[in-house]
Amino acid sequence: MISALLKDIDVVDEGTGPVVALAHGAGGGVRENFGPLISAAGDLRFVGPYYPGAGKTPLATEPLSLERLADTVVAAALETGAERFPVAGLSLGAAVAVTAAVRHPSHVSGLVLTVGVARHDAQLRAYATVWRRLAEREDFDALAELMLHAAGSPAALAALSPADHAEAVRQIRQGYPAGGAAHAELAARTDVTPLLGAIDVPTLVVVGGQDRIVLPDTARLFATGIRGAELVEYPGAGHIFSPPEAARWASDVLPFLRRVVA
Repeated sequence: MISALLKDIDVVDEGTGPVVALAHGAGGGVRENFGPLISAAGDLRFVGPYYPGAGKTPLATEPLSLERLADTVVAAALETGAERFPVAGLSLGAAVAVTAAVRHPSHVSGLVLTVGVARHDAQLRAYATVWRRLAEREDFDALAELMLHAAGSPAALAALSPADHAEAVRQIRQGYPAGGAAHAELAARTDVTPLLGAIDVPTLVVVGGQDRIVLPDTARLFATGIRGAELVEYPGAGHIFSPPEAARWASDVLPFLRRVVA
């Protein structure tokens, strides 16, 4: 079962110690989304698969599903020999993490849900629609501009010089995964709010107050729907954290993960 799920899947496995499973966001990646967390922890082992069309994982031949992604995240962690572990999910990955906890309660010991897609909202649907249309037209330069504008906070964008702006767009364009549009399509039909009442593990919810991809109120649904969930908010942060925000995020998340690792 595990080997079948992981066939042709690009899996990141870094660090030593208790295992933390990782579920990345739409159009993102394991190292791309969780690099600050991985770099800041010397006592945890981070394991996570790239979704179809990201990293070296081939494109999917059928529409993506949260269930399949969640099973793959859990399978990658189980492959290490771990039996129980927390799952950290970012953006779409938060919905994947919740799905993993409901489908595999004997294996998931805790959740970290950052700027998460609890359900599709008007903002996310609009963003995903433009994303997919630009991808269909192969206008990836314009798509990179859209991603830069939407992902950063207003303060972060205001601080960019023209040269910094051009370099940021270049990096986004260069790193854009072939399966990004399929990830966006899944995000635009995601709704895990019916699952939240079934979650019975410690949960940390992180919200960016200036998020322009997932409405902050949508990300907060995880905290209101999961019993006992802890909520951390960064009022000035966008969907993708600046380096100082990412460092703060890692410092907030790591103590929680160390408490809930098996």
